[in-house]
Amino acid sequence: MDENSNILIRIREINEISFTLRQISLPVEEIIFGENLSFGLGFDFKVNVEKNELDFKSSFKYIIEGIENPIVELETEIVFEIKDILKVVQTNEEGQLQINDEFLVTLAGISIGTTRGMLAANTKGSQMAKFPMPILNPKEILDQMNEQSGA
Repeated sequence: MDENSNILIRIREINEISFTLRQISLPVEEIIFGENLSFGLGFDFKVNVEKNELDFKSSFKYIIEGIENPIVELETEIVFEIKDILKVVQTNEEGQLQINDEFLVTLAGISIGTTRGMLAANTKGSQMAKFPMPILNPKEILDQMNEQSGA
């Protein structure tokens, strides 16, 4: 990432867009991560080249098998200010903005860590506090998302 190593990034804002923690009657001992407890993670972003900003949103949810709605839902937003944003954001032939993959991995890593902290703070004292967001490799997550979208 030599070309991008001199990119200056600043976090302008961190926002919790929404948080839901549903009460369930299932004892915590019966919740087993990887068996009846799974998670979903998604990202969305908007670029404002004129303001040198990138708005990076993450959505995270915990799903318990057999329970209709997600037990935990959290949506966060980080607004990054990026000096020389055009070094990492280009326009493709269709006129769509594309972000350099290595740079996007960096932003996803920051977002995952921020979301993990917000999840821990929001579930403190609840039975879901025993299930922190797992350690995730942002490159693997983005690679999987690219495969699923056909990118």
